[in-house]
Amino acid sequence: MPTVSRISLFHGEALFRPNQMATHFFLIEAGAIQVLDLDGHAVKRHFASNEMFGIPEVLARVPWDLTAVAEGPTILRRFPAEVLFKTLADMPKEHDSFLRGIASMA
Repeated sequence: MPTVSRISLFHGEALFRPNQMATHFFLIEAGAIQVLDLDGHAVKRHFASNEMFGIPEVLARVPWDLTAVAEGPTILRRFPAEVLFKTLADMPKEHDSFLRGIASMA
């Protein structure tokens, strides 16, 4: 099974870009991530330390639709999709509709 990794980004470095498959979700340990509009100018979402993001996209198995860049030096934990799917496989079936709702947010 793929392992969780720790990555460091410098200010302005892209974490992902449109049309890249969402194969990982993330936890920010330090710094921040900005998700930019298609033009790359306006901030659509902002994630800070101790926030997790990317789970709806991983659940939906879709590509990212926007670009995410580091705001200042940023350290993240990168979790492979397999970690999430393994956890979901062990959950009761009653949670299926809840998880489909989360995936629809992607």
